Amino acid sequence: MKLLDFLKSIHDQLLDLSRDITFDKKHQVHFSRIALYGTLIEFTGAIINLIENRGRIAVPSAFRSFLEAAVELRNLNRDPSYVEHMYASHMDQWLNVLREAKKGNPYLSKIGAEPNLDELIAKDETNLTALRAKGPLKVFQRFERADMVEEYRSMYNFLSCDAHSDIRALVSRHFEEGSSDFNLVLYKDEPLESFAATLDSTAGLLLEASLETHKAFGSNHVARVEALLAELKTLRKQQ
Repeated sequence: MKLLDFLKSIHDQLLDLSRDITFDKKHQVHFSRIALYGTLIEFTGAIINLIENRGRIAVPSAFRSFLEAAVELRNLNRDPSYVEHMYASHMDQWLNVLREAKKGNPYLSKIGAEPNLDELIAKDETNLTALRAKGPLKVFQRFERADMVEEYRSMYNFLSCDAHSDIRALVSRHFEEGSSDFNLVLYKDEPLESFAATLDSTAGLLLEASLETHKAFGSNHVARVEALLAELKTLRKQQ
């Protein structure tokens, strides 16, 4: 399938080009931007590997994580102050862990044994209060800021259902119609064509993120990424 071959090609090329990106390791926005970009490249590689190595059931969940990271990076590229929303979300979730550890959750016993746990909670509560005006944002709000409401209300709905293993996902994964009944299927051999939308979206979002990231860091590879985007447009016309 041309889309899969194209995605494999750009993944390898973009991974190679990323080695020339230089950034300030002490800068919050730089760190967050390059880490999100790295996440997109690695999830692209994961999607490819899942499709090719008997892991197709996990492709929607991997793509869901890819899509969420793409939304975050688009927002950050558009507005560097968006990093404050990201840190607010981080602080909010970490506080949930600390508070649960204090309650005695056995899975968090090491954290719960920290002698200064109350001090850590109080400090993080103060920090979160300072960030409260900037978040944390709900998933829909993140997509809305990225001008991706239609994606949220369509593909993200399907991806979330799959990640949560609801009835829609279970039927799709494990049942096939028979002549008068249905058959249970494990490791369903989904045709590659059924992943066309995922492959196309992954390629498009990865290249968009690549272009903005290389521009943001003043890379010498902007023209090369633009050429890859042009290749994708040509491929889409041929499909």
